[in-house]
Amino acid sequence: MNFLRKSLSMGVTKSPGVIQETPIVNFPFIAPTTTASGVTVNPQTALEHEAVYTCVRTITSDIAKIPLQIEKKNPAGGWKVDYDHPFNQLLNYPNERHVAFEFIEDMVLSCMLNGDAFAVVIRDNMGIPEKIIPVNPYTTRVYEDPQDGELYYYVTSKMLFNERTSIKTETGETRTIYHRDMIRMRGLSLDNGKNGYSAIRLAREAFGLAIATQETAARAYTNGANVSGYFKPDPTMGAENAMAMADKLKTAIAGIVNSGKTAVLPGMDYVAINKNVSDLQLVEARRQVTSDIGRIFRVPPYKLGLNDSEKAANVAEQEQSYISNTLVQYTKPFEQHMNRVLFKPAERNLYRISFDFTKQAEPSEQVRGDYYAKALTYGWMNPDEVREREGFSPIPDEKGQEFRVPQNTGVMGDPMGEPLTGDNTNGNQDPNS
Repeated sequence: MNFLRKSLSMGVTKSPGVIQETPIVNFPFIAPTTTASGVTVNPQTALEHEAVYTCVRTITSDIAKIPLQIEKKNPAGGWKVDYDHPFNQLLNYPNERHVAFEFIEDMVLSCMLNGDAFAVVIRDNMGIPEKIIPVNPYTTRVYEDPQDGELYYYVTSKMLFNERTSIKTETGETRTIYHRDMIRMRGLSLDNGKNGYSAIRLAREAFGLAIATQETAARAYTNGANVSGYFKPDPTMGAENAMAMADKLKTAIAGIVNSGKTAVLPGMDYVAINKNVSDLQLVEARRQVTSDIGRIFRVPPYKLGLNDSEKAANVAEQEQSYISNTLVQYTKPFEQHMNRVLFKPAERNLYRISFDFTKQAEPSEQVRGDYYAKALTYGWMNPDEVREREGFSPIPDEKGQEFRVPQNTGVMGDPMGEPLTGDNTNGNQDPNS
């Protein structure tokens, strides 16, 4: 960021002549795209489709309800939750407007719909993070330093008005934010990480087809549509009388209220064409586009009301796959960017922020009981670790810290660790005898 810092130190006013305008991809609402199906696709129109809404709502709420915790590296190996770290308060209440659930939900939603999600970290005089403020991607411009390629951002947000940001002398709603102070989530990038692209933008034809199919199905019922035939006027009837009869017909049978009524009109013959909504294959088409949308967002069919005959065991496997292949693609970069911005380089080896998926993929009590029994028996967990995972307090006097060793197993060559037999069950017997 040498170029930016040099410009600011010399008092140069930033202008389009110095910094080029951001590509229009950052502003999808300004230039909506019309697809081959004839419908306009942007985040708003896509979200009005029931399958898109279901996928977006499912993913955002599933991630937002996962506990976000701070873990400290154990000198003996592994990680342990640090409930006393001061950043716990920051993660639970990132700013005056948001709680943790809302903040995470907004970030994931923005990433899914717009391809980018931004949150500015506000620091105190010592450089310690004290607030995390999400900002609108439509009022955030991404720039790349022409000398070293480092990213920085122009952000406009009323929530920044009274805050001290990257450049201490800046005031007002529009600020310059360094990359080290910006938590960012993005979709696929085609320009080395400068701009993120959403699935809605990249697969707009699929979303356009889904929207068109939904509109077609809705309009099929606008006029009580059961396309089974049409009325043919008497040849002697004039055009004016024919139009009047058409209005009477519409009044008599149109709409849900008049569904099933029979219209009797003089001079009109009914011609059957034996076509109805089922023949138009609207149900099958909507089911197919729902499956397509779910595949784009990696949402399993059972969460979209498909595959009703799935067995419980298969659903459990799909739930684990949903966590590994769908949710983690959002949570992992979110964790890494928060670790990058909130912790100093030296602290990243000692602390980390992570989502706890334990409850999200929690099996039944019987399955957990069998798992814990094996874990305790074979010594890869101690009683206190089991109790902590289940939300219980530790056993007093650190009695739950001991690891058990199966009595029918041991280390070959170690007399004290050999399996119990009829010859060594007596604790007073000399093992060398």
